Amino acid sequence: MSRELERLEALAARRRLRVRLLRAARGFLGGGATLAALIKLKLAGSLALKLGIAALVALGLAWPFAALAVLLLVGFVVSLVSLFEGGALDCPDAASCDGCERREKRAARLRHLIARRRAWLTAPSGPAPSARRREADPLPAA
Repeated sequence: MSRELERLEALAARRRLRVRLLRAARGFLGGGATLAALIKLKLAGSLALKLGIAALVALGLAWPFAALAVLLLVGFVVSLVSLFEGGALDCPDAASCDGCERREKRAARLRHLIARRRAWLTAPSGPAPSARRREADPLPAA
């Protein structure tokens, strides 16, 4: 009975070793292929970034849940950093966003053009107003 138990334990140990070797080989080959592709295609700017992406792919091929955890952690850190930098806020929420001011100016200009054309349609005088011609009409206060 003890010999049978030793044989089964040896079989289990060989299987664990085989699984580890296959995972390592799969990760090594996948990471190497990814690194070669990144270098060949000139994707990702620096060598450190290429090595990081290749390592993440290798980790993903060997241990998918570990790679997913790393991706989630990196995403969380990047979102926190961008939040504290102020880059994650969208225009409607930010008070000092240049894009919002530009959008508001365009919207005010559009409202002015619409009002001018409606006024011309009710009482046509002279040429029809055009968005391309800059006329001396000041923008009305909104």
